[in-house]
Amino acid sequence: MNDSNRLSDGQLIEACRIGDEEAWNTLVDRYQRLVYTVPARYGLNPAEVDDVFQSVWFSLLQNLDKLREPDRVAAWLVTTARRESWEHRRGARHERTITTDFDNNPNEFIGDELPPEEVVSEYRKYENLRQAIDQLQDQCRRLLWHLYFDTTIPSYAEIAEKLKMPIGSIGPMRARCLKKLKAEMTGFSSS
Repeated sequence: MNDSNRLSDGQLIEACRIGDEEAWNTLVDRYQRLVYTVPARYGLNPAEVDDVFQSVWFSLLQNLDKLREPDRVAAWLVTTARRESWEHRRGARHERTITTDFDNNPNEFIGDELPPEEVVSEYRKYENLRQAIDQLQDQCRRLLWHLYFDTTIPSYAEIAEKLKMPIGSIGPMRARCLKKLKAEMTGFSSS
């Protein structure tokens, strides 16, 4: 772990302002998933998501000295990603996969229902959950992924087959894995 990982967002911004490349890399590592999530929720394709991602980080680099509240950089990133995504969608005139009057009210579109600070708070909870799951043994990680994150929503029989375990073991193992996950999450929230 490098020393930059322990710095607050405001401290990272200050270090970036004086050209600290390690601080910049830490800031990007800390919030890259957050920035990618916004345009993806707007329904942009992977190439467009990449474009928005690069635009957001380039914009931050250009505006480092103008940030009045460096500790709120995550909210700034969300707001900027929303604007970039909106502009990209508006410019590209994509077909909408969701019925909405998006052209007249962009705030009704996915992701705009929460203020940026709440998006950042939800993102941090998600990151804590992801890190806690990463601490679990492989069998638990795989089981929890199939039960709660697999978008195909497999049946217990399909999960049992994929994990090569008896179907009757899934419930008890799920309980043990969730107990371990809860212990890991407690560790993250107390640090």
